[in-house]
Amino acid sequence: MDVKKIDNLWRFLGIRNNVPVKLELDHHVSYSFVKGNIQVKHQFNPKLWQESSLVIQEKSFQEKSVLQHYHHKKQRFGFHTEMTSTHVQIFFPRELLHFKTKYEMDIQKDRHGNYQIILSPFVPKNVYEILDSVNFTCRELWKKDFFSESIRN
Repeated sequence: MDVKKIDNLWRFLGIRNNVPVKLELDHHVSYSFVKGNIQVKHQFNPKLWQESSLVIQEKSFQEKSVLQHYHHKKQRFGFHTEMTSTHVQIFFPRELLHFKTKYEMDIQKDRHGNYQIILSPFVPKNVYEILDSVNFTCRELWKKDFFSESIRN
């Protein structure tokens, strides 16, 4: 995947939705948006695309006070995974479980009821992959879209 293409995708969404894009360059490239009380952050290593992740969280989420945690490791061809318990309490909308087929999922809820969702590896090929994952998650958890759906037309 080309870094310039991903840069264009995020900048396009920022311009079309009138949301400022914050770009950070270190060993990782990071794009972040804040709209209302929701923060969306995509960070990746241009040399290792499997390390890319999409983080959708409430601004007031506190990592130090995580109360509930759900992690689903995506099965990868050729790697043996240890058996995990199938009896896990689901504390988030069940519709979010459809991400299990495409991504590794990490969902956390702090003691104040704020959520953080991490999808990885997240390498969007077009705007629709970003819209489908971000808006679907925001719609299920907070009952509103983060990005405008008028881009689809």
